[in-house]
Amino acid sequence: MRITSGGSVAEDDPGPDLSDPHFFGVGDPHPVWTRLRSEEPVHRQCPRDGKPEFWAVTGYADVARVLAGHAEFTAARGNILTTLGQTDIAGGKMLAVTDPPLQKRLKEPLASPLGKQAVRAFEPALREFARRLLSIGARQDVWDFAEQAGFYPIAIAGLLLGIPESSWNRLKHFTYAAVAESDPDYADPGTSRSAVLRRAHAEIFLYFHSEVSRPGRADADDLIGVLLRAAPDGEPLSQEEVILNAYSLLIGATVTTSHAASAGLLALMENPGEQARWLETGNTASVVEEILRWSSPANHALRHTTREVELNGTAIGAGQPVSVWLGSANRDETVFEDPFRFSADRHPNRHIAFGVGAHRCIGAHMARLALTVLFEEIAKNFERIEPAGEPCHLNSTFIAGIKSLPVRTVLRPEGAGLRELRPLGDTSEGTL
Repeated sequence: MRITSGGSVAEDDPGPDLSDPHFFGVGDPHPVWTRLRSEEPVHRQCPRDGKPEFWAVTGYADVARVLAGHAEFTAARGNILTTLGQTDIAGGKMLAVTDPPLQKRLKEPLASPLGKQAVRAFEPALREFARRLLSIGARQDVWDFAEQAGFYPIAIAGLLLGIPESSWNRLKHFTYAAVAESDPDYADPGTSRSAVLRRAHAEIFLYFHSEVSRPGRADADDLIGVLLRAAPDGEPLSQEEVILNAYSLLIGATVTTSHAASAGLLALMENPGEQARWLETGNTASVVEEILRWSSPANHALRHTTREVELNGTAIGAGQPVSVWLGSANRDETVFEDPFRFSADRHPNRHIAFGVGAHRCIGAHMARLALTVLFEEIAKNFERIEPAGEPCHLNSTFIAGIKSLPVRTVLRPEGAGLRELRPLGDTSEGTL
């Protein structure tokens, strides 16, 4: 998906099918979203593949209302478009598709270990992961940043969930297949999207089933151990609940970190003045917030109305699927000044890249820390980073992602130590 555009759509263009992953791989949704925010902020989308119709919501205030209003807009029937027209079997069992008050049972055990202060303990490990990610750039002048960045969230998920490095390659492949089932890098020719999803889910669930079944696994000092020991309402979580929420944490890490990193680096390369301002001030925290707004890596979320509602003057019947587009909300002209300008010191920056309300990303503090550490290491170790080819975007309605980003790097003297590190993903075990 094109991250930078602020272009326009021809007046007679009927617009794309927002349920088509291929459009987000080769097309540009921003002109479409800009027109919808102005002319039809609550838009009835008719998929061209015969799937059920759904509503597309693009304005900041409307998106925030849908995400925060779980009483009117439930996540329990599925929270992404791939579940459209189906019943999500994880509803009521997985945090992302469980509404309050039932959600408290699943959220409470994770809230403390993923809190802002708690995640600071992971900073040394994150810094080592970031340096290993960048170590390729110490050995090669031209390399693919996005390919390497794809291992960063898997390493982080491994840290949180106790996943050994020997399993990273395999889980990386199937995690990406689960969020980009139409992308040719993850789908064999002639294989249906549903078949790709089924295999990806089966592989990940089988992995976590094996993990949670191991004797003594509840004693581990990681989030799987936390979930296995949890009894938030006096009753332990079921094995199914533990597996589903471990899966959700793995997917959540993949959604944000690597794609925000690649989109952020691309934005800095395309805006050398902003890159210079960042390096001069050293205000990486501000840059990370702008990267999150700019990239909005969680592209959409799905909800269903629990009753008839009116949204921005449009009546929506009970039980209707409603998609909200975070990338559009984070470029809303009524909220962000000059929204198509990447500003390293943007203030205020009230982006909603992590969502809002009860379903706001529980890993937001970890994601912010991981991105901050990574960009600090980029600034410290490289004198210059330049584009070395065209970026390639992910075919996915769910992830606004970049899967290939060739770069040319010039190492600082301080970065010489990177050459001694083993790159992320460099393992002979755990491959497909």
